[in-house]
Amino acid sequence: PFNYPTNLALAANGDLYIADGYGNARIHKFSPDGKLQFSWGSPGSGPGQFYVPHGIAAAPDGTIFVADRENSRLQLFALDGEFLSEWPDLARPSQVLINPAGDVYVAELGYRAGMWPGKTAPYPDAPGGRLSMFDSRGNLKARWGGGREPCAAGAFFAPHDVCVDSRGDIYVAEVVWSAGGNRGLVPANCHALQKFTRRAAQ
Repeated sequence: PFNYPTNLALAANGDLYIADGYGNARIHKFSPDGKLQFSWGSPGSGPGQFYVPHGIAAAPDGTIFVADRENSRLQLFALDGEFLSEWPDLARPSQVLINPAGDVYVAELGYRAGMWPGKTAPYPDAPGGRLSMFDSRGNLKARWGGGREPCAAGAFFAPHDVCVDSRGDIYVAEVVWSAGGNRGLVPANCHALQKFTRRAAQ
């Protein structure tokens, strides 16, 4: 059923949920042995519709989070594909990761890199690439990046993936070259991977 799939999430029971984002607007569910069970989604901006579903993650409680990139939101679904809710306070999310505690990390491409032809920023000072961290209910806990110095330490040009290790340290990967480095928008040595050490709240 695929047309350039973008990411995959593994549910606790072993089922696979695959975001099929480029040229398609679907999520596919497969059994652990690779059998297609069902798909859902269509192009658009309504509930259960997508405009480049790019990242996907399965929460500990079974909720499926989809980074609906060009609609600048996360959509939340039950395991059977039923729409639950959406989180709109985002800037073109590329990937979502959920740690065992239920914290939700979102790598946001922003509006200064990797823009699709004909798509413009929603307002003049729209944020660039950034990373956001939410609790399991969608309350913002931390956010950084989004500024106009994308190659500075701790800033971002084109965040595309996020991982967290066993210590809680955060790794953010960027598609610097394809998002604009190849056109001279940033220097060739702009960072493509950064590590952040998570500290306890003061």
